[in-house]
Amino acid sequence: MRSILAIASVIIMLLATAAFAVTAEKAPADPVIIKVPEGTKLKKSLVSFPHAKHAAEACATCHHTMDKNPKAQPCSTKGCHDMGNPVTKEEKLSMTYFRNAYHANVTASCNGCHKARKAEGKPAGPTDCKGCHK
Repeated sequence: MRSILAIASVIIMLLATAAFAVTAEKAPADPVIIKVPEGTKLKKSLVSFPHAKHAAEACATCHHTMDKNPKAQPCSTKGCHDMGNPVTKEEKLSMTYFRNAYHANVTASCNGCHKARKAEGKPAGPTDCKGCHK
């Protein structure tokens, strides 16, 4: 009985690994222009994101919905961070606000991660506007 359970466990692990390999995506080698939600009025230029420089990070660090959908979705995906121009104070603080996906002081945002790495004395990306918005 134990050998059957052991074999079944190995088969399940192999199938899970194969399923992950099929659904896992490779980070784009070229920079990605981060697009904003439709109708958003921009105050600064679009950002060219060096995706390949971040390939050492787990995809789910930024693409936080991968536990539900293994295909990496952009932040402007409906229901994620798709609010372009908030009006109320609550909307401006909301994580559905597109800008917060990149600027909030949490490690899942670009600016938050860069600031945390900098505070730890590790190599970090830009934390000022001109570092990203060129």
